[in-house]
Amino acid sequence: MISHEPRLRAVDAAANDRVRPLALSLFALALSVAACGRVPGQFEIVQNQVPQAGCLIDTSETLYRGDGTLDLALVQPGSLAAYIIFPLLKNNLPASTGGPDPNQIEVDSFAVDIGRSKFGSLPAGVQALFDSLERAGPGSPEYALLHYSSPWSLTIPSGGKAAAHVAGFPIDLAARVAATGAVGVSRTSMLVNIKVRAFGKTNTQSMESDPLDYPVYVCNGCLVANVLTCPFPSAAPNEGNPCNISQDNFVDCCSLNGELICPPIVSTAK
Repeated sequence: MISHEPRLRAVDAAANDRVRPLALSLFALALSVAACGRVPGQFEIVQNQVPQAGCLIDTSETLYRGDGTLDLALVQPGSLAAYIIFPLLKNNLPASTGGPDPNQIEVDSFAVDIGRSKFGSLPAGVQALFDSLERAGPGSPEYALLHYSSPWSLTIPSGGKAAAHVAGFPIDLAARVAATGAVGVSRTSMLVNIKVRAFGKTNTQSMESDPLDYPVYVCNGCLVANVLTCPFPSAAPNEGNPCNISQDNFVDCCSLNGELICPPIVSTAK
């Protein structure tokens, strides 16, 4: 990660010669940092894509999701995550004019950081949970619920785009948040920020993307639509998210022995 340092202020003409060697040194340092870190605008995560039927993720910039919803009541243990983000990545380095592409980016991982959103607050019980996870410190399993990286393999040509999927909210974290009892059925019960960054390299430099700061509302039951006794008499009108049932889309459920099954079992009788 590159720290953001304040710009040096201009000096008077008499002092200019005295600071020139320092300025040259700083310029050389800036070039060396740029060669192995993030230069804003070169490599970016444009937005979070909306999955299509069959969990198809395309690279169109016209259909995206500006914020998300995670329903703790619908989290399924076998899923990739309680909430999945579908980042659209863009390589803005100059396109090749022919031959090998020296500016294509080989993506090798994503980093995820979960925390408070500047647009809202956490319930007291969840804030206490997050504080305890942070105090555990880097290298601990608890800390890794909020700050972690995921390996990935993807090639983006210069001037090109690609879509991916990233575990944005771990299942274990969702279980711990639910256990606090602090999250209600309202969609606005809780709001978190999920920061996603992509890492990779070209032939000549390491690359870090501009971050995507993505707000996700967390509730307990707000995405559950119609609930009937199993089985549903016909196809459910609300099928849920095609990639992960616990996020973003309303879903119909049926009740079987006191447990919700979402999407529901549908009767085969005619």
